[in-house]
Amino acid sequence: MAKVLVQRFFQLLAVLWGVSTIVFFLQRMIPGSPADSILGVDASEVDKLEWLTRYGFNEPIWKQYFNFLVNLCQGDLGKSYANYSSVSEIILPRLWETIQLATVAFLFSILLATIIGIISAANAGKFTDKASAVLSLLAISAPSFIIGPVLMWIFAVKFDVFPLMGNEGPSSFVLPSVTLGASLAAFSSRMIRSGIVDVLQEDYIRTAKSKGLSQFIVLTKHALRNAFLPTLTVLGMQLGVLLSGTVITEQIFNWPGLGSLVVEAVQQREYNIVSGCVIIMATIYVACNLLVDILYRVFDPRVRLT
Repeated sequence: MAKVLVQRFFQLLAVLWGVSTIVFFLQRMIPGSPADSILGVDASEVDKLEWLTRYGFNEPIWKQYFNFLVNLCQGDLGKSYANYSSVSEIILPRLWETIQLATVAFLFSILLATIIGIISAANAGKFTDKASAVLSLLAISAPSFIIGPVLMWIFAVKFDVFPLMGNEGPSSFVLPSVTLGASLAAFSSRMIRSGIVDVLQEDYIRTAKSKGLSQFIVLTKHALRNAFLPTLTVLGMQLGVLLSGTVITEQIFNWPGLGSLVVEAVQQREYNIVSGCVIIMATIYVACNLLVDILYRVFDPRVRLT
């Protein structure tokens, strides 16, 4: 276990270095400069030159990159060009909003996928199983920018059950979390269903049935744990995606999270904020993969010995 943690730690550092480097150079390849966005198109060339000099944009690119890495190693993500606030202070509240939304969406998807997977496996080949397969295919195929507006029109506009946009309390989580977790729930339910169907052919399952255990106990206590292992990898990776990739859903529902902040920062050419957001997203994604490795070793003794 310790060896895995050390390997993943160095992988995390390599990923963060690679991501931060790519973001740093890509932003500077875009035509124009932050001075155009901050000072406006009517600003004089003298004012723009003074602003660029103040923030070091007139220095050689290698020196800018070196200073960027030095500050990053010290945990300094820089300051906003517009209001001189610390990037960390800007990101943290928005990150918390994204974490809340992604967590609710993730729990919803796990619960729904488990229920549908068990029901489908118990009725393999029957109408219920075929119907769930069709609905899952539709949910996987439909992108969030279609699911979100449809849910908004039905439950917020037509029937006025849930808030339309923003975070106004617990009820505001329902529509964006369903939008965010629908495809994950659909995909995971099919994996759980397939896993349970395969596990039901094992000898220990037949032994459990011969002891007179109910089908519910056999499915949930004996079959689900082993069938859930292949799904665990997908869920872990998707948790990282949910936490770091809610851009479209947050834009649809005007959710004040990290995804919306990235879009705003790109539009305003806030290089430091964009870099900080991307680095945090990459850290979350790698950390989720590390968590999956640990959980896999906890649930599967065969992996624990490697």
